[in-house]
Amino acid sequence: MASTPIIIADTGSPSQIHGVHGGRGVLRWKRFVTGLMMHAAWDSFEHNRLEPGAAVGEHVHSRTEEIYFIIRGRGMMKYNGEHFEVGPGDLIMTPLHGKHAIETIGDETLEFFVVEALPPEIVNALPQYSPSEESEH
Repeated sequence: MASTPIIIADTGSPSQIHGVHGGRGVLRWKRFVTGLMMHAAWDSFEHNRLEPGAAVGEHVHSRTEEIYFIIRGRGMMKYNGEHFEVGPGDLIMTPLHGKHAIETIGDETLEFFVVEALPPEIVNALPQYSPSEESEH
């Protein structure tokens, strides 16, 4: 048995979200971990697959910043009214209060990771927390 708890997750059996944030089509979404499972100031780590023709609608986060990392496919990222074509290996950071959306381009599924991080002003306003630890006794 490991002395430190670990979490093992895979990309199987994701949730299907239809029209996420007012978008269109299906997003297959799997949250691997949440902030309460980690010591770092992360809110979550997620795997996403956006089907061809699908889009995550424009939205704003008032509590977390997001980091997108594109694994495969092509997409159009909209950020504060500007459009950016993205593809494998691209990393996109959406700061707190930034209005953003993403959609697929072409016939291939857009696959990407998203990390939601808590900026210092949010972390400092939250009560202290850390992952729970079970006693070995």
